[in-house]
Amino acid sequence: MAEPKSERVLNLLGDDYARQILAYLTKEPMLVEELREQCDCSESTIYDRLDQLHSMGLVSEDLQIDPQGHHRKQYETILNSINVTFHDGIYEVQLEIKEDPLDRFARMWNGMRRN
Repeated sequence: MAEPKSERVLNLLGDDYARQILAYLTKEPMLVEELREQCDCSESTIYDRLDQLHSMGLVSEDLQIDPQGHHRKQYETILNSINVTFHDGIYEVQLEIKEDPLDRFARMWNGMRRN
């Protein structure tokens, strides 16, 4: 049986590097090399955590092309907050994700068209 997303998010956030990456990406979008320097770990560790964070929808990636034509991915967090609540013998994990303005407009437009 697949582990629920909330469980995977909590497990990933138990990792120091994943938390550091998310924290640094709240300042500004960064390249893998920049994150590696900030987190003081191997490039493979950064790629692994970014892959996990991206697959859970917590970071986005954007392809950057420098003047020499080299392609590099720049990462940015799209996570605003995580709220964990405990009540009646259970817990809930709620993720607040930044919404792209174009997505928000499309959702509002579709809502108006249905009414």
